[in-house]
Amino acid sequence: MTEHEIRYGLRTRVIGQSIEIYSRVESTNQLALRRGYAGAAEGTIVLAEYQTAGRGRHGRVWHSPHGSSLLASLILRHRLLPNQLGIPSLMGAVSITNALRELLNLPAMIRWPNDVLVCGKKISGVLAELDYDQNQRPFFIVGFGVNVNIASAEFPLSLRSSATSIQIEFGRNVSRVSVLRAILHHLEEIYSNLKLGSTAPIIDCATDLSTTIGKKVQLETLDGSFNGIAERIDAEGKLTLRDQSGRLHLFSSGDVVHAEDCV
Repeated sequence: MTEHEIRYGLRTRVIGQSIEIYSRVESTNQLALRRGYAGAAEGTIVLAEYQTAGRGRHGRVWHSPHGSSLLASLILRHRLLPNQLGIPSLMGAVSITNALRELLNLPAMIRWPNDVLVCGKKISGVLAELDYDQNQRPFFIVGFGVNVNIASAEFPLSLRSSATSIQIEFGRNVSRVSVLRAILHHLEEIYSNLKLGSTAPIIDCATDLSTTIGKKVQLETLDGSFNGIAERIDAEGKLTLRDQSGRLHLFSSGDVVHAEDCV
C-alpha cells in the first residue's frame, strides 16, 4: 500500500490530501495525536501496516497481523460544539458501513456506538479522540481499524466467534486501497455536512443501519449493567434506553453485549 496507489482515483478535497504511511507504529491514534498537536494539516491520514499497541475503547487491544488490515487515523480540525462530541465515532462507523455495502455488497451494520458488524461479527471498530494543538486550537482524531485480508485461522481462538474480515465474508482477498478510498469518500461527504452544522444525516444513517435500535439490550457501562429497549440515537449521538419500569436512560458510551428483537 503506497501513497501513489491511494491517491490514484481519490476524489476528496480535504480528507486524505496528506498521507503518512508507516510500516510499524505503536498506535496510529497516538501518532496522529502527536502530529495534530504539532500542527499537521486538516485531513492528514496516518496509516500503518502493523501496530504494536493498537487499541480500541477502554484500552482494549486491536488484533491485526502485519499488512492484513486498514489501520488508520484521520486528523480533523473542525471545532465541535459541546453537543457534537459523540458524532466523530458515528462518522467513522457510518462511513465504513456504507463503504462496505456499496463497494462489496456486504450486509454491514452498526453496533452503537462505534462497531461495524457483518452477520453479527465485528469487522471494524472506530476510536475517536479529542485534543488541543500547541496553539490551543481543538482538533479530533477519527481512528479506525478494518479487518481486510485475515483468514479465520489467523484470529486468536478467543476472537473467532466474534470477529470476521472482508476476506472471510467476501470469499477472497480484496484491495485494501480500494476499501480505504471508498471509506475516505464517505468520510468527506459526512464531514462536509458536519462543517455546515448538520448532524441529522449522520444520526439518521446510524439509526437506519443500527443492530441496536428497537432491540432489547444489555448495556455494560462504567456505572454498571443496564437492561431495556434501545429506543433511539439522539442528536448528540447518545443512546436512549427504556428500562422495564418505563424509565428512560441516556448513555454517551457503553458496550452492547446482548441484543434481541422486541416481542
